[in-house]
Amino acid sequence: MADPNDRPALTNADTFSEGSRDRASLPLHIKRHPLVFPTTLPPMLRRQLSPASLWHRTPVCLFCAARSQTRLPQRQSIRHKSERAVPIRKHAVKDKKKSGVKLGEEDEDESEGPRPIKRVMLGDKKKRDKGKNEEREAIAISTLYPSDLKFEAVEVDKPPVPMLSYGLDRVLFNPGVYRLQDPRTQVYNFDPYLEKIMPANEFDFDALSEYKTSSKDEDLLALTRRIGTKFTGSTSSMSSMLQHFHYILSNFRKLNHGMLSRQFPEPSSKFSRITLGPSAVFLRYKDGTYAIDADKSYDSPNIMSWLGHSLEKLLTTERSEFEKFRRSSPEKAPAEENASRCYHYSKQGNIMMRSQLDAVDPRLPGTGVFDLKTRAVVSIRMNHKHYEEGSGYQLRHSLGEWESFEREFYDMTRATMLKYSLQVRMGRMDGIFIAYHNIERIFGFQYLSLSDMDAVLHGQHDTILGDQEFKLSLNLVDELLVKATEQFPNTSIRLHFEAREGKTPFMYIFAEPVTEEQADEIQSAGEAAQKEFAQNVVGVGKGDAETQAAWQEAQDDVDEQVDAEKTSEEVEAQEDEHSTTVEDVEQDIVEETAEAAEEAAEEATEDSDDVAEDMLENPAAPQGPLMGWTLTARSLVNGGYVDRPEQITEFDDWKIEYHVKEIPEEKRWKLYKSLQARRHSLIGQDEEAVDRGLKHYRDLIQRYSNRGRAWREEQDRINATKGVQLFRPLGPGSDAVASQHDIVQGNELSDNPDVVDDQAREEEPYSEESTPEESLSKEKKEEVLDGMPSVPS
Repeated sequence: MADPNDRPALTNADTFSEGSRDRASLPLHIKRHPLVFPTTLPPMLRRQLSPASLWHRTPVCLFCAARSQTRLPQRQSIRHKSERAVPIRKHAVKDKKKSGVKLGEEDEDESEGPRPIKRVMLGDKKKRDKGKNEEREAIAISTLYPSDLKFEAVEVDKPPVPMLSYGLDRVLFNPGVYRLQDPRTQVYNFDPYLEKIMPANEFDFDALSEYKTSSKDEDLLALTRRIGTKFTGSTSSMSSMLQHFHYILSNFRKLNHGMLSRQFPEPSSKFSRITLGPSAVFLRYKDGTYAIDADKSYDSPNIMSWLGHSLEKLLTTERSEFEKFRRSSPEKAPAEENASRCYHYSKQGNIMMRSQLDAVDPRLPGTGVFDLKTRAVVSIRMNHKHYEEGSGYQLRHSLGEWESFEREFYDMTRATMLKYSLQVRMGRMDGIFIAYHNIERIFGFQYLSLSDMDAVLHGQHDTILGDQEFKLSLNLVDELLVKATEQFPNTSIRLHFEAREGKTPFMYIFAEPVTEEQADEIQSAGEAAQKEFAQNVVGVGKGDAETQAAWQEAQDDVDEQVDAEKTSEEVEAQEDEHSTTVEDVEQDIVEETAEAAEEAAEEATEDSDDVAEDMLENPAAPQGPLMGWTLTARSLVNGGYVDRPEQITEFDDWKIEYHVKEIPEEKRWKLYKSLQARRHSLIGQDEEAVDRGLKHYRDLIQRYSNRGRAWREEQDRINATKGVQLFRPLGPGSDAVASQHDIVQGNELSDNPDVVDDQAREEEPYSEESTPEESLSKEKKEEVLDGMPSVPS
């Protein structure tokens, strides 16, 4: 008897299909294997084994260790993209039909049985692809190199830029948070006067110069015409639009939180929902130019924006000057003129940008200019309408989930850091100076350079990646604004932008022409509430075949998503798909910015979905002129396609290919209404719905606030017992000894250079103990303020 091991191994030529198993036609060594056609098995057992998968039914030779490699039938209802785009596969299917071969599972699309819900919603994808592949128009692919784009300064005369006061410039050159008072020793690192914030209703905001939007700034419009640009805007009006171009160009890059400690639990690497939500701007037509104004339709009054103005003034003036802004002060501050505001003007292509300059330090790189940002704690941000209830929340720790500077930094990365970085780049600044506060007290300061922010947003400290992405974004905005104005010339336009995440990320851009009266009506929707708040509380966006094939596939994917969103059922399905749990949404609420009131209005109830559904119930019949586009972009680094550019250096070559496609007219209004519904569900809900969604979370924060207020009162008692201690350098090489000899006779301070005597503090001008009637001479002021860095450094 022959040795079974001598039998030749099975090869690909020995394979056979499931429908043509003929024992006579098989090779001899296969027919002799009892495992190939077991004849000794009972009929019932053979029937039980017959439904087994094809892989398990494939002949196996235990001796030659070979298995037939019969190809598995395609049983998936949705085939892979790469398979559907191959014309050869289409031809093969036709041959099968002509020869009368039963297609079985591969033709289940043609059966009368139930089909998958996705197939029902998307239609017969196979038939659509068949028509597309027969004869398709080539996609117009545009290529953009960052090195070809020039972002340049527009030189104009400007008044002196303020500098930081109270010795706060030390923060600029020390990484991390600089506490106002050390919690362990109670020693103040800066003047204690900074700690307690002047209440908003005591600050004379009328003395400050009025902020002007781009469309109302005649100097800006005149400069725009003079240098020959077509569009102009401020950093605040353009940043929300530019955020969506970051999402597209970076393919929704995840945030880098590698700098957070292990004490912080499970940080999310995604931006908050509101930050990712749609944004809107107005192009206001002004005698041949267009001014970009932020859409204020959902703006609501909040205490944080008002305090931001007063705190900026506090950080850049000496105490005696700042006290003049107190309403009860006998010596009034001179009213500021608009000419006193300092701006940087920059341009790229058809766009000119205006950036207000808050502060400067010549020791910083570049222009030395930086932005001042005031960051309210989480308890204020999530309940800004009742901010008094959360004003007890304290920042007691450096690290941790609650009551920590780390918490505030983390929330900022998800909500406002991208906007801050864009504003810094538009203004040619070095970074941002942050003051953390709870409306009543300032806790500490931190300086974040552009490199620090890029490490979070772009995953690298080298700013070249962020710089190139910024220039690419501006160029894309420029092109889209030109398209909108060519479509609707010599009129104001309302624009919406929304980046959509998916296998192929893309962006919606909608342009709707509006009259000046319509624009004014939308912009002034919340004006009455703003005025009421001011009176009652304050007192006042290629030719080669391989490239074409890849782009056709990418555009097909975008078109499918657009088609899918055309029906209200799909819109509802996507809302459900992207919905989150109560805990997830509440987590997002904590991370929202303190600069926009609506960002404290996010909730996790079903009301948001109900609102979106109600808006979509209205027929999407055309309501007037409307234009819509989709924008798709792909990145190439050093000649190869990548999902996103990463760790780019000056030696790398990054370029993008992009395609702008018009949305078919019959789909525009339906998609436009869906976008507006998503925006409304995020930032346009009524106060009652917000309160219901946030009640549980607000109760949690309120417990921290109550506990923090009690802790603060205890700290104040300790300070009163020990006396106020202000940091001064001691030891060899310091000027501590010399400073004691500068004291004016008859008004000596304590022998301890670290302690400010109570008597001296009682004589301190404009302190809490002083009365408005007190009038001190210049010499007396210098005597009391001796040794304290109260003038701008």
